[in-house]
Amino acid sequence: MAILLAAAAAIGWGAADYFGGDASRRAVPVFVVVAIAELLGGLLLAPVLIARGTPPPGDPRLILAGVAGLAVTVELGLIYRALSRGEAFITAPIGALGAAAAVTVGLVGGDPISLALAIGLVCALVGGAITSFSSADGAPRRRTDAWRATATCLAAGAAVGTSLVSLHAVGRLDPYWGTATEHVSTAVSAAAAALVVARGPVRELAPGWSQMPGVALVAASGVGGDLAYVSASHTGALSILSAISSLYPVTTIALGRVLQAQRATRVQLAGVLIALGGAVLLGAAAR
Repeated sequence: MAILLAAAAAIGWGAADYFGGDASRRAVPVFVVVAIAELLGGLLLAPVLIARGTPPPGDPRLILAGVAGLAVTVELGLIYRALSRGEAFITAPIGALGAAAAVTVGLVGGDPISLALAIGLVCALVGGAITSFSSADGAPRRRTDAWRATATCLAAGAAVGTSLVSLHAVGRLDPYWGTATEHVSTAVSAAAAALVVARGPVRELAPGWSQMPGVALVAASGVGGDLAYVSASHTGALSILSAISSLYPVTTIALGRVLQAQRATRVQLAGVLIALGGAVLLGAAAR
């Protein structure tokens, strides 16, 4: 079940990234999209929290959900900005770098390792990374674009790793309160970032009503992915869950291909297939 939930997280996060990048492309500031989407996600969880009738845990580790929220703001801000420029394939190395960091923490913390599991981890991480070796049209990147992509990957990858490790720890406490706290933290920090970088009146930052369905899709996909990952963390090992959930770029790339006819190069397609093979191997090795 933990493996299936991690796969569901990959689907939810990948869809949220795609729709978030699409919304950011429509003249809406990146951090505004993040703030509103995360706030809507928190509101979607409110009825569930009320129905459960369980107060938030008093364990100080719940603070890690707030840390995860700050990391998510950095991650989504960078990813949505890249996606708004049509760079769907940049999500692959970001996911791979973030998972590599989380997997390392998990293994150092004592997660079990086997040959099949090691091969699956390598396939999931390397397969995601090689999808960014070339641009979408097969032409080499310009030097400035390459440096920008590298900086984006490193910063967003570090943020992904931080959020994966923090959410995994919170999942041991309470998946629902952990997810809700993370969404509130992300919404508040993203709103603060939007106000800092705003270049016009605050009232002009909000998206129009015609753009809200897209933001709602981001919210629903994101909260579904977060809840699936945090729930999987109850029983699943950090190294396995982070590797599988890091395959969310496959969902983003697939949506870009289907909805916007974005084409992958042979190298990028090979990377996607290797990453998927790694996920299958991880699932089999973790039984």
